Amino acid sequence: MNQPPPAPPGQPPIPPPQPVAIPVPMLPQPDFIRLSEGLLTVAREIALIPNVPVQGILNAIMASLHRIEGEVAAGLRTVERRLDRIETQLTLVPIRIYNANVNSSTNIMYPPGINVVPGMPLTRMEIHTITCTAGVNCQVTAAALGLPNLPVTATVMQRRQQLIEYLGAY
Repeated sequence: MNQPPPAPPGQPPIPPPQPVAIPVPMLPQPDFIRLSEGLLTVAREIALIPNVPVQGILNAIMASLHRIEGEVAAGLRTVERRLDRIETQLTLVPIRIYNANVNSSTNIMYPPGINVVPGMPLTRMEIHTITCTAGVNCQVTAAALGLPNLPVTATVMQRRQQLIEYLGAY
């Protein structure tokens, strides 16, 4: 085998080389048996994926989406109705301000698009003195303005007040 070279004359012999131990830390090692069992389990489960009732799940998701769509649409309709009422109220503000400040014998303003027909009051004085005989004039005016119907038992004062408040003819 390999022998160390002879020592030069007058010197001690050279010792043979010694193996050097390199410290290697012992870290956790994989358990290949458990790893292979886990991979087999994964492979078996993946093979079962085609058995999932996808159509049933999709139908349930679609039904939920349709229900949500209906709820959103209903919510939007509610918001639209509220915005229409707000827009109507905002349109009435200048009309109410005008009607509240005109002379009692000056013609009042009606909202845009209202067709003034015979029997409807034209001045603040007429609104405050309208007879509402059997509710006819008041009811004609209230219907033309799209106001809610008052009960048949409503008094003349209640019918007048409804028109006064709506038109701002105080």
